[in-house]
Amino acid sequence: MKNLKKKIEDGFTLIEIAIVVVIIGLLLGGVLKGQEMIRSARSHNVITQSNGLKAAMLGFSDRYRALPGDYSRASINIPDITANVVANGTITTQNEEGDGDSFIGGSVVNGANARTGTLNRELALVWLHLGNAGYITGGFTGVGDNLDEINWTCPSDVCMTNAYSGPMFIIFDDEQSGMNATSDTAATHQIFSGQAIPVAVIADIDSKTDDGVPGNGNFRVSDRFVAACAQAVNGANATTDGTVAATNWQVLSGALCGAVYLF
Repeated sequence: MKNLKKKIEDGFTLIEIAIVVVIIGLLLGGVLKGQEMIRSARSHNVITQSNGLKAAMLGFSDRYRALPGDYSRASINIPDITANVVANGTITTQNEEGDGDSFIGGSVVNGANARTGTLNRELALVWLHLGNAGYITGGFTGVGDNLDEINWTCPSDVCMTNAYSGPMFIIFDDEQSGMNATSDTAATHQIFSGQAIPVAVIADIDSKTDDGVPGNGNFRVSDRFVAACAQAVNGANATTDGTVAATNWQVLSGALCGAVYLF
């Protein structure tokens, strides 16, 4: 009897077990809440950054009547910019000015072909022009040798990066997904958000800043990421060029995504 009584006394009481369960629940709740707060903060960071870039673009174009990166008179009006060498009206040596055709990176390069030469250089010069003109911070070099818009890769001293260290682009392109062939292939100036953004975060951004539909509005899933990050439907919503309409974000997939802002 004494041994049985001792065993009972040595065990945990229901109150003690309940207290432990409550503590574990509070710890788990705190961890989950902390993760939610981190995700929300990064979502807010991405939104703030993109809004700042849009404002910078508008401010630059209003001041210089040209687009950063494409600006052909940058050396005259922006500090520390080296002029292009021009002969007979043609750029013979590309330095730190664009070609002035009103398109950042020139017209859309179809397929998997990346921009080269002057057009590729403009994608790097965007950041140099904005930085030297005082619209963004960061010591950008304007050297686009290792920049690749097809794979969204760019050195951190050339392109701005998002909260997840993904390089961003400001470019004239048709990278957005669309609900039909026309909206899917329409070319505009757009900001690539940079990749490595969790789909839950990018869906949150869409719901806060646009319409929540990855294939519609001014914030859309990139064509490059639509398979991993958005739910697409065939049949009546299929576009004539073979793409499909992206209707919902794959919030539970855990995929790392990228999107584009149209402006």
